[in-house]
Amino acid sequence: MQELKTEKLQPIKLPQLPEKPLVSILIANYNYARYIGETLESVLSQTYSNWEAIICDDGSKDDSCEIIKPYVQKDSRIKLIPQQNGGVASALNTTYRNSSGAIVCLLDADDVWMPDKLQKVVEAFQLTPKGGFVIHDVFQIDGEGQLIKPTPMMKKLASGWLASSVLKNGGCIENIPPASALCIRCEVANLIFPMNEAFTRNADSLIFRLAPFVTEIVPVTEVLSKFRLHGTNLTSFTSFTASILVRELDTAKRIHQEQEQFLRKIYGVEVAESLTGVEANAWHYHDRYILARFQGIHKSERREIHRLLVTHPQFDRAFSYKPLKWLLRWGESLSNPLFLAFFNQISQESRLKRIARLILQPFSKR
Repeated sequence: MQELKTEKLQPIKLPQLPEKPLVSILIANYNYARYIGETLESVLSQTYSNWEAIICDDGSKDDSCEIIKPYVQKDSRIKLIPQQNGGVASALNTTYRNSSGAIVCLLDADDVWMPDKLQKVVEAFQLTPKGGFVIHDVFQIDGEGQLIKPTPMMKKLASGWLASSVLKNGGCIENIPPASALCIRCEVANLIFPMNEAFTRNADSLIFRLAPFVTEIVPVTEVLSKFRLHGTNLTSFTSFTASILVRELDTAKRIHQEQEQFLRKIYGVEVAESLTGVEANAWHYHDRYILARFQGIHKSERREIHRLLVTHPQFDRAFSYKPLKWLLRWGESLSNPLFLAFFNQISQESRLKRIARLILQPFSKR
């Protein structure tokens, strides 16, 4: 991670982009032989031609490399770097270390880009000189490439300089799309990479949870990629378990620690200490309460967690879906089996969307 010391919370200064900047496409692949060919075809179909695609095969046990090699031979802009399995952060670090673009775009090995994706992203960066983080909307597709819904995944996209609000919100940032819709200037990437390789999953979360501390977000409302949900990625689960919630709570804690270290390195102790704890976000207490339900903790022992949840200042805004809000507020009188039956029935839609855009994002699809 590059050193940058400043005492004031402010966007970093970005140099002017050249007329046709090189775009580095970072692809971490693990056992996606079924999809990687279609993914690379979408790269080759780009209307913008000044790009390089660096693929790190992270120790795949299928024939991914055999599928990728013909593309490398076909187009010199595509590079393949095999390595022993080290996890997503390790693979992304390898791709970034071997990249040289002024713009960096993530592409999950099972997702697909629209032909004008790179052109639109480059234009967005050029039209917003202060913006170092471009995001856009996506469609969700299934394992066969069919649309799951005819409407875009995101109803709203994050926009502008949000560092102060992220500090107050326990480091959480909402309205961020999946990894294949994340694009950053190399000046921002230099502050984030190399990422902590202990993040064998969720490494893309580090990018979208750190970048807003140093740059403005530029939203592109058009749908420029397809986000694949299928049986072998974690975002496609249809019900919750205690283990999933424990993992999510642990991931949130570790990401928060990374944010604090990042802020300390960039701004110093005072700004780092202004980052509120994870409990500043209502979803933290939601997860703790639902976990208590799954673990069968007696009502008398979970009473305080429930109180902290329903009295949280963000409660009404965070849980705008009325059936879920009603269950969380008034469901304490229900038995665990009945409560969890209702919860899994009414929460899937809103909850899966939140997980897809907050924590269990495309690079956790392993």
